[in-house]
Amino acid sequence: MQVIRKSEYRVMPWKNGGGETTEIFVTPPAGNFDWRVSIATVNVDGPFSAFVGYERHIMMLSGQGMALDVAGRGKFDLESLKPFSFSGDAQVNGSLSHGPVEDFNLMVRRDFGRGSLRFMACTVGDKLGSRESLHLIHVLQGECEIGNNQVHSNDSFCLGTGELVSPSASLKLAICEITPRSLP
Repeated sequence: MQVIRKSEYRVMPWKNGGGETTEIFVTPPAGNFDWRVSIATVNVDGPFSAFVGYERHIMMLSGQGMALDVAGRGKFDLESLKPFSFSGDAQVNGSLSHGPVEDFNLMVRRDFGRGSLRFMACTVGDKLGSRESLHLIHVLQGECEIGNNQVHSNDSFCLGTGELVSPSASLKLAICEITPRSLP
């Protein structure tokens, strides 16, 4: 288990220059990434960056709402802690409902594998991880010991394939599951 502290996150400009994102994890760290997890604050209406060849998963963490207009699919209202997925190839425009929002993002390169994003309110004894997939788990609320590591709100941790852990206290989590086409 690898713990990533908030102090290790990198703030970087959006690909289209329209804002900033806080990168939690990316692999590999240089060049075209296989998968990436980040949190972005959206302050104004505008286009999303294109990520051709990637599947994108987004979940609103805070704010009064944002609608996504996805070319060829229509308009979708994001709801707090309800993931939404779309192709990084698509033209997407975001419209804020009532002020800025903060969103959580997972992007996975299609030829690398597939990903999913979900919210989980977990309790003591719940199992996190799986035998088939990698996981990046972001602590939205709470703190506890997991796998001999102390984690706090806004920390994240990675679990390798087959690595299973249980929290020692209740937590609210954003869970990214990444299933590579071929495991390393």
